[in-house]
Amino acid sequence: MTNLLKTLPVGKIIQNENTPNRNPNFEHYLIPYYQRGYRWDEINVKALLEDIDNFINLDEGKYCLQPIVVVPRIDDEGKNIWEVVDGQQRLITMFIIFKCINKRKYKIIFEKRELSTSFLENLSEDNINEKLKQEKKSRREKIIETVNDIKVISMVTGYNIDYIIDKFQKEQRIGFDKSIVVIDDLDKNIALKAIEKVNNERIDIVEYNKRLYPQGSLASHVIGNVKSISPKEYEERKAKGYKIDDLIGKKGIERQYDEIMKGKDGEENVEVDVRGNLVEKLATNESIPGKNIYLSIDLDLQKYMTQQFSGKTGVFIALEANTGKVITYVSSPEIDLNVLSSKMTDAEWKKLVESPSKPLVNKGVSGLYPPGSTFKVVSGMAILEAGIGQYETVLSTGAYKYGKTTFRDSHKYGHGVTNFAKSIEESVNTYYYVFSQRAGLERVLKEAKEFGVGEKTGIDVPGEQKGVLPTPEWKKSKFKNPKDQRWLPGDLINMSIGQGYVLMTPMQVAMVYQAIANDGVLLKPTFVDRFVNYDGTVEMKQAQIVRKLSFKKENLDILRNALRLPVVGSGGTARLLDIPGYQIFAKTGTAQNTGFGDNHSWIAGYLVSGKSKIVFVSIVEGGGYGGIASGRLAREFALKYRDKYELKKNIFPPEVQVQPQIKK
Repeated sequence: MTNLLKTLPVGKIIQNENTPNRNPNFEHYLIPYYQRGYRWDEINVKALLEDIDNFINLDEGKYCLQPIVVVPRIDDEGKNIWEVVDGQQRLITMFIIFKCINKRKYKIIFEKRELSTSFLENLSEDNINEKLKQEKKSRREKIIETVNDIKVISMVTGYNIDYIIDKFQKEQRIGFDKSIVVIDDLDKNIALKAIEKVNNERIDIVEYNKRLYPQGSLASHVIGNVKSISPKEYEERKAKGYKIDDLIGKKGIERQYDEIMKGKDGEENVEVDVRGNLVEKLATNESIPGKNIYLSIDLDLQKYMTQQFSGKTGVFIALEANTGKVITYVSSPEIDLNVLSSKMTDAEWKKLVESPSKPLVNKGVSGLYPPGSTFKVVSGMAILEAGIGQYETVLSTGAYKYGKTTFRDSHKYGHGVTNFAKSIEESVNTYYYVFSQRAGLERVLKEAKEFGVGEKTGIDVPGEQKGVLPTPEWKKSKFKNPKDQRWLPGDLINMSIGQGYVLMTPMQVAMVYQAIANDGVLLKPTFVDRFVNYDGTVEMKQAQIVRKLSFKKENLDILRNALRLPVVGSGGTARLLDIPGYQIFAKTGTAQNTGFGDNHSWIAGYLVSGKSKIVFVSIVEGGGYGGIASGRLAREFALKYRDKYELKKNIFPPEVQVQPQIKK
């Protein structure tokens, strides 16, 4: 059973009795029941005839149509026939043309469509004209025809008639035959029953490709999804080799690296004679297989932290400080990629879009939040770089007055005398209120820009937001009222503690702490570990340096030492992370917000594991105090990471190599 599938030029199939080398054994062509009916209209036929006419006028001697694909079969009467796999539209059109000019006697048979077979068999100039008249039906008849189609679809599939009508009205007609996709993702059992019941040439049930995501919603905002290419996307990308029936990445890694994973189709341009025989190869472009992509996400950690986020909304990110590779990424709530890749009703889609938890938003790179006290490492570095010594102090009484405005501290009755280290340990707002003004707005903005505040990190998923680093120029452009456009001292005071107008994504916050952990080297974050080519060769994703921060080394050391205190200090805000034998550096944050019943809970920092430093950031929307809600998540991550990468090494030492011995 080899070589059953054949391609034949239309010119070789459509012949008359006088054609040389005619094969008398194959007289009939079968259009199987799974094929859609004849769909070419007057426009399509006219286009073909005009093309032939133009060719004749060129007097080049040969005219070729695209080959059709056929399979040899034996019919019920024992006759040899061709089963048409592809090309029935061209075949039938040429049959009608040759029938009109009385040049052909071969038959086309429609499986299970006796009326279609009978029509072609009895075709004449008179009934062709009659058929054309029928094609120009009144609007009322067209409506009746469509309604009948809708009733059949509803009866067979169980879908509501109103839903199907809505599809007929809203769905864009696609493809050469201008078909409408009425129902996507039809249940297989229903489809099988429908094939038996539907006897309507206008309704087809076809299979199509669809990506399966075995992990469902896990890391959904990282992976993304694919769906059928839209007409707009096709027009934009057809020059790159995309086809109208391709699947294309819509979100996440699927979209970012779609062209890399897709590769390029090969093609061969050839010249053939009237019988389809090869005359000359004109050009050949070899196909280029796409690359496989392996993510840096640690599956065990990802599953565990996704579970820990159950019932919460927000983000958890963990990445390697010295490579920028993300090992854990939770943007909660996640969404089942198999659902996202399927056809949804307008009501289902509206529910997702309008959900207050925003499951469609990749919050780690697109969610903008006031960073709260996690921002104090930025304003703190600005204070140190301005020459303000780490031992200079302020008196925190619980309230700081500037003009007629009172700015509150984190403790109602204050923290007493506070230097830099204590300001980090106990998150003393007054320290930043006072010393950010001494450092000056220009200095604070300079160091914030060094850390990447207000710019995209360059993470390799689409949709990243750059956040907001407020400046006097920004404020002028933001507000229309001249009174609101003025830059006020309170704007800097609020910004110094991560409030006011400053907004950051969780990924931006992660990169601030990555730069601190990585000795001032800011890297571009990535979700990709490696690319694997078709031949098995591996391309590791290399760390990409954004810049080397210009901070003094001694100030970086001061900041890192201070970040240890929230974990181990007596007044530390991150005491939950005090895990014996484990070095963790962290800063909590509690950010005011609108739209939630409580403040956002933040924590950011890094843990030291051997030679590795793992940066982590968490925000729990409406979670309240940072050291509790986000602190618990960070602790769970640290323990899980330790169990997997630290304890395993101690429990299972490297295998002892045993050498063979000869004994006497």
